[in-house]
Amino acid sequence: MPNGIGRLGLLAALLFLTDAADAVALACGVYQDQKNENSRLVIESGAQALELSAGSAPRRFEYRRAGAELQMADLEAGYVSKYKVDAGNRITDGLDFHEYMLSEPAACKPLPQAAATGTCRADLSQCLDNAYSADEATLQRWCEVEALPFACDKLIDLYQTQAKQSGPPEPEIEKPPVCQEGTPAFSEEGCIAAAKQILSEQIAKSLVGALGSMYADAVALSPSHLDQSIAMCDRTGSAKVCNNAAGKLWTAGRYLQARSALQTACSEAGDPDACKKAEPLQSLTDADQRFAPATQLPCGDYAAATGLMSELKFGDHGMIEGGFGSRMRARLENGLVRIRHDKGGDFVFRVLDAQRLLGIDSWNEFALYERQGGADRCSAPVAYVEKPLEQDCPAIMEEGGAKACCDTGKLQGCNALGNQRALQGDWTGAKVYYQQVCAQGVRTGCENLTQVYANAGDESVIDSLDRLCEKDPKHVACDVRETSNWEMLKAVNALQKLGDSLEAELPAEDDSGESNPNKN
Repeated sequence: MPNGIGRLGLLAALLFLTDAADAVALACGVYQDQKNENSRLVIESGAQALELSAGSAPRRFEYRRAGAELQMADLEAGYVSKYKVDAGNRITDGLDFHEYMLSEPAACKPLPQAAATGTCRADLSQCLDNAYSADEATLQRWCEVEALPFACDKLIDLYQTQAKQSGPPEPEIEKPPVCQEGTPAFSEEGCIAAAKQILSEQIAKSLVGALGSMYADAVALSPSHLDQSIAMCDRTGSAKVCNNAAGKLWTAGRYLQARSALQTACSEAGDPDACKKAEPLQSLTDADQRFAPATQLPCGDYAAATGLMSELKFGDHGMIEGGFGSRMRARLENGLVRIRHDKGGDFVFRVLDAQRLLGIDSWNEFALYERQGGADRCSAPVAYVEKPLEQDCPAIMEEGGAKACCDTGKLQGCNALGNQRALQGDWTGAKVYYQQVCAQGVRTGCENLTQVYANAGDESVIDSLDRLCEKDPKHVACDVRETSNWEMLKAVNALQKLGDSLEAELPAEDDSGESNPNKN
């Protein structure tokens, strides 16, 4: 063979030419989505594409065509989607959500330079398959050397995981006595039951942990990781990377750098949501980054262009009125304004001055609240006395363990008994135990009583809270009584009753699964 090309080399060259021919066979230009007038696919070259959707940042793809199949690698989200191309250059996805037809032909841009062997770009499909198990060094190489947005985004998430892991470890699960062979308490059946209980509790904890990541205070990244996040945003110009970096910078109190990252996502990546978040932050200055602990709660009406709540009306005793009749209580803690919500966490705000607040929790991230007027003077908040629900009943997973604990005054057992009754639909029975917990000043017990009201419509719940409050105006029951939206809870109960009555009127099903209107 001339030039030293063997049979294998010739075969490889022919295959490459075939792939290249397939790749350029797709006409370049704008493809209009026939199922969504606000969606378009722009084929820029034989390997690059751009998806445009109203209200969203453009999505960049590197694609490869193999016959009628189009493999689209999303460089930001980090996954491959498969599309089909017919003879008329009609492009459809496997789920039949999109049907793109060429509407504006255009000249193709030159193909990008071929990726070096061994790089992620050289085999994007395989690389993306391995991305979830990639270690820090690999992600850094893909991010810093190849400027792949999905790798940078995953690297920032990895830094967040490392920051969380730097905290105290969770306690190990102790083996219940019924599972300890060779002891009088050992029981194979009891151990299986205990294992199921432990598993269900761990699942519940994982769900709470997932929610907690949304509600609890986020852990700030280290200064070096924050600096790297800024560099990743600048290097990629990616909406996903810059928005992720902005969130980490905001949590760390680097508000101006967070704004810059949002501006990059807006101007370079065309993300309209980032533009919306960045615009109200234009007035922030260097002085706003210097933390001065607040000494008193805000007073009056505040409004923001972004954030979960568009308005916050601060009044007497730290009471706040929100939308839909909601009432919440604000308090000062470590110089920050914290507002307890019904998911077990806090909305958190930093006071910049008498006229402005910054939302620094995950719900109100990037929100700048400005005073609109309202009351000039508000009476001081009440410091309610409340106790935590002690985890003082290790036997709670054993048969009769919760009752034994409750009988000896251990409130974890009483609360568990209330939960058991509630899960069985016995809200009247649950109320008895929740009242025991609430009476001892544990907020959880008092809040669980509101669910008794919502599910059973039991008006005596309000009376029981009132009696506790009359005895001690600083009892946590007073706070729950005043901040609960009883009108909404009553409406929930009415809807449940309506649903139950409608269900009762439905014809019963026979054993075959078909309706039998004559069956009693």
